[in-house]
Amino acid sequence: MPYTYDLQKNILKTSEIELPLDNLEQNLIGICSKCNADVVSISYHLQGDKNVVASRCSACGRMYAILYDEYWVWLGEHPLQEVTSLQQPVLEDADAVNEVNTEPTEELLALQAIPLKKLETIFTRAEIETLFAKANNKKYVRQYLYRARKKYPEFGELFGIYLQI
Repeated sequence: MPYTYDLQKNILKTSEIELPLDNLEQNLIGICSKCNADVVSISYHLQGDKNVVASRCSACGRMYAILYDEYWVWLGEHPLQEVTSLQQPVLEDADAVNEVNTEPTEELLALQAIPLKKLETIFTRAEIETLFAKANNKKYVRQYLYRARKKYPEFGELFGIYLQI
């Protein structure tokens, strides 16, 4: 899903729909997938039950639309196209669009169907984030995945949901 952003007006759009502005805080929210520098939020927007954070890398300037669910669990990121006027989008980096997989995997869809409260009962926040990253074919911390996999039997025993991520 393509996202466009007007820096002058702080307007985030997707599929020609303007997302409501929620906040203009600037926070460190992650690491750039291209240059490993800090990514800082520009603005926060609401998209249904999701939170979308418009952000920019502090080093290379690459922009991202980072998606979170209603509980602020990371769902994914999309390259963000900066526009100078809302009618004429300009790609900041054309090959960045090709690198992001917009199709959710079966593993990711299955994981998203599990209530967060159930996941939090067994797994730590870092393990949950790692499970989502692995299911979405993103970078993840192997150690957290290893720890989470050791807890799969317990999770299955308690909730009858057997993970295979």
